Amino acid sequence: MKIDMGTASYNNPSKLDKMLTNVRQYSTTDWRMLVVDNASPDPDVRQVIDKHSSQDKRIIPKFLEVNTGYAGAVNTILEWAETNNVAYLDNDAYVMTHGWDEKLSLYLESNHEVAMAFPNGGAYPIKRARYTEILWGVGFCWMLNRQRYKEIGGFDTEIGHQEEVDFQTRVRLAGWKIVADSSVQVVHDATSTNNPESLERINNGVINWVNKWNKYFVGPAITYHSSNVTRFEDWSAIYLEEWYQQQPELANLNDSPETVYVAGLGREVDLIKVPRYQYLYRGRII
Repeated sequence: MKIDMGTASYNNPSKLDKMLTNVRQYSTTDWRMLVVDNASPDPDVRQVIDKHSSQDKRIIPKFLEVNTGYAGAVNTILEWAETNNVAYLDNDAYVMTHGWDEKLSLYLESNHEVAMAFPNGGAYPIKRARYTEILWGVGFCWMLNRQRYKEIGGFDTEIGHQEEVDFQTRVRLAGWKIVADSSVQVVHDATSTNNPESLERINNGVINWVNKWNKYFVGPAITYHSSNVTRFEDWSAIYLEEWYQQQPELANLNDSPETVYVAGLGREVDLIKVPRYQYLYRGRII
């Protein structure tokens, strides 16, 4: 099985070195690693890439003249890749499971409805017959059926953060499923997330992401700063309803709902309880 992998490289040469070393040690498919370097100012990055590419011809670098950011580098990888399935790893994500690439690719090959597969696990898991479906997975490592990228486009380069969750939202809206395998372990050093200098960019990215989807679902007047703004839980209501119904504390939540007569409708309606994060959505009915 042929798999193209990719990484967005920017500084952190020692972490990039460890990531590439682990990929070479634990990957078992017929793979290539496409290294997109985002114009790293640290000269040691070039040395690490040259070392690995000289030792292993399956590691192929592309040195960009300008920094296109994480999303831009991912789009470069998705366009550059040639295989049906393509994997991604952050430059500080360390594979710890032998044959990780075969395990993740098998989900895509054996289940036509599955578009993405993640290691470690994911948010709101639901056990299916052949896999564990998730609502979303973290962006430092994943494998994608590349045909889905051709259908829905690449990562949104205008958000600034949450690009992978945004992409997964589009995958689900297109009718595809996302899965995770907790037996595949990848450790993430979270270099950018833990960097105080990145906090403003990350916070702004979250705001941009929420504003984007509120505009789609409820219009431009509702934004991140609106009271009781719709969020991910609303955008994914059908999936989350199924997940909540599997939780023992909530299994019978709406078996016997209270009813009330609504004069405007001329009939009774059920008062259905909806689980939400505490303190959000106060005063909401729908």
